[in-house]
Amino acid sequence: MGKIVVIGSINMDIATELTEMPELGETVKGQDAVISPGGKGANQAVAAAKLGGDVMMVGMIGNDAFGADALANLNSYCIDVTHVRSVDLTTGLAMILREHGDNRIIVAPGANNAWSDDLPLEEIISEASIVLLQNEIPFWVIEQAVDIAMEYGIPTVFDPAPVDRFPVAFLQKITYLTPNETEFKQLPDNILHGNTKALLVTRGKDGVRICEADGNADIVAIDVAVQDSTGAGDTFNGAFAVAITKGKSLHEAVHFANQAAAQSTTKIGAQAGMPFLKDIEANLEK
Repeated sequence: MGKIVVIGSINMDIATELTEMPELGETVKGQDAVISPGGKGANQAVAAAKLGGDVMMVGMIGNDAFGADALANLNSYCIDVTHVRSVDLTTGLAMILREHGDNRIIVAPGANNAWSDDLPLEEIISEASIVLLQNEIPFWVIEQAVDIAMEYGIPTVFDPAPVDRFPVAFLQKITYLTPNETEFKQLPDNILHGNTKALLVTRGKDGVRICEADGNADIVAIDVAVQDSTGAGDTFNGAFAVAITKGKSLHEAVHFANQAAAQSTTKIGAQAGMPFLKDIEANLEK
């Protein structure tokens, strides 16, 4: 199995449960705040590592207590953190409001915006089997990473969240695009004319739609008791990368990732809820 390189954000999440979302100017009471490791990049790295992937995380943290906790958390999953750098800024924070299993998230990027051009991206990416990217770090880093991966023939997975007006030429370089249903509607409709092999549209309770140049296929959702959907998309991406590096076909990889994402929603917390490989295997046996 090859190396999975995740280039992206590292945050700490501050979450609370609400009975109803506040209106503009309104203050409502929430339950106790829960502080836990997060960031779409770190989440995808942890998801892949928990499922048996050989993972390297590339990202930025602050020289603060949150940064130290985030780094210790990555280390606890045996993730290679050689290229996680610390800077004199606050570690990225995500404020998560949960309501009846759904969530709304506000991200303050902090150190995630402090990338420098002396990071040896070519050396890092050239040794990867697959590269995972998300849109919570500066776009120039993402674009450079994609160009290097293309040069070396290494597949890329890009989660276009938070969604932006991405250049079509850039999107057409991505091997696997993984938007959710809302993000998909904001993307151009001619992406599959380029290097992109597939659009994998995650649709929550409606499963996953695989869009390829020669047609679409729907993967049905797994019926579970949803407790917290935070991190389900990141779990999908991490699991998909693991399956691809194990030589699974596109459809097999999506089935595996769909199963992992569904199981991740049955527990509270983005990373805490992500399943281990033994959990997936036990569930598939049932």
